[in-house]
Amino acid sequence: MGLIRFSPLILGAPTPLRTLLCSFALLLCWQPLCQTFNLDVESPAVYSGPDGSYFGYAVDFYLVDSASVSVLIGAPKANTSQPNITEGGSVFYCPWGLGQSECHDIEFDAEGDRTVLINDTDHKAEVKSHQWFGATVRSHGDTILACAPLYSWRTKKDVPQSDVTGTCYLSAQNFTKFAEYAPCRTEVTGHGGQGYCQGGFSADFTTDGKVVLGGPGSYFWQGQVISADKDKIIEAYYPGYFMQSVVGQLETKQTAIKHDDNYQGYSIAVGDFSGDKLDDFVAGVPKASILRGVVSIFNGTNLKSMVEFKGEQMGSYFGYSLATTDINSDGLTDLLVGAPMFMLRGSDGRLEEVGRVYVYLQRGPLDLELSEPHLTGVDAYGRFGNTIAPLGDLNQDGFNGGWLVLVLRSRQVGREINLTVFRLQVGDSVILLF
Repeated sequence: MGLIRFSPLILGAPTPLRTLLCSFALLLCWQPLCQTFNLDVESPAVYSGPDGSYFGYAVDFYLVDSASVSVLIGAPKANTSQPNITEGGSVFYCPWGLGQSECHDIEFDAEGDRTVLINDTDHKAEVKSHQWFGATVRSHGDTILACAPLYSWRTKKDVPQSDVTGTCYLSAQNFTKFAEYAPCRTEVTGHGGQGYCQGGFSADFTTDGKVVLGGPGSYFWQGQVISADKDKIIEAYYPGYFMQSVVGQLETKQTAIKHDDNYQGYSIAVGDFSGDKLDDFVAGVPKASILRGVVSIFNGTNLKSMVEFKGEQMGSYFGYSLATTDINSDGLTDLLVGAPMFMLRGSDGRLEEVGRVYVYLQRGPLDLELSEPHLTGVDAYGRFGNTIAPLGDLNQDGFNGGWLVLVLRSRQVGREINLTVFRLQVGDSVILLF
């Protein structure tokens, strides 16, 4: 009997792509040190990927040491050499330097769909085609995390079906060691369990190397946050074995029915907000609080919920994107939250999605102050705040005030996406808004 495959919910994404999509080329500035806000747009490094692969859907730097900088680029619809797999997705390694523009795909997984033996009969155990591997890419030292949130696996029910649990792979020790990590691939199946978890929909690394995953589809789409030490994952991995958990793994549990369809873990970030010098976990929950959205901060050692911030407008998708850094150079981690579907009335009186970004400055342990005025987009349906990423101290004034907020505009020309640039002042820090 064949697999019954349910179409996963594309979890309320306000745009066709959850992050900035550049399916043809990615432009990056070469100059490592830029004067003021000049990013040397005259001589960028240009990386191109396979046509139609969504090359550039996810991007991160690969910093093994200060002398070697490369770029990791996800292409979740790329075809690979995996046998009988269609658009399994890939991650590309691109050296960053003058005259270097060639990228190489990283072979995290060379196998096709694996099988399991049940009642002396081989059954397909998983579905890797269209799994969107490379939709999430993060790095930590010489370790790379890449995830396929639409990966499915066969449950062990009498009537076999395919649960969209998601899976991730780790590459460690400069591409010499690989391990799979799929914590939602359990026997707690179906809509009411982890069958629609989509683990790896979002992810981050803590400073000390813990993997933090968001699985917004678990438990009737309540969603969950899952964490494990990267070294423990690699140590526990055995090729061919469908590992489900590792020693010391933490995960949030199912709660009351009123939290169904909240999408906890839609976005993930980390930072020390409790004052114990250890990273805590920040999770976006964009459909909580009667669709106003919530951002929750969990203790990084026991996943106890410590503080929540609520959005101000229904349907704004508050918590869709997150970023953390020390904006004002006071030694404390600050938080930025995107609400790309925030609406204002236009000149004709009609509500228009312009998007808004909220800045929370940390004043002390679990004491975050909402900075005002809020950072609000100006273009109708621009969805300002769709993606937020820290840029560091661009103007060399000692403050990590450089921020890049990428906005998907309503008009797209070919494969290029139009951006608008702002420069605003928040306290002593400069924030660049694109």
